[in-house]
Amino acid sequence: MIERMKAQQARNDERDNRRVFRWGIGAAIFVFLLALAYNFLTQTREEGPVKPETPTQSAPAGTAPQASPENTAPASTPAK
Repeated sequence: MIERMKAQQARNDERDNRRVFRWGIGAAIFVFLLALAYNFLTQTREEGPVKPETPTQSAPAGTAPQASPENTAPASTPAK
């Protein structure tokens, strides 16, 4: 009788293992497809025309643009 229960338990274990394996493969394929969809959507979103988020404003009439200093470093380096 114990041999019969062991054989039945072994069959149930094999059936459970196959079921878990199938679910695992299915989940891996699902995650892969989600990753492909995400990649496709992000690439197509970036290819559109670039539009500034805030419109640029021109300076009011009568004011000249200020020039920034080109070189802010000291002219010579101190001797060591």
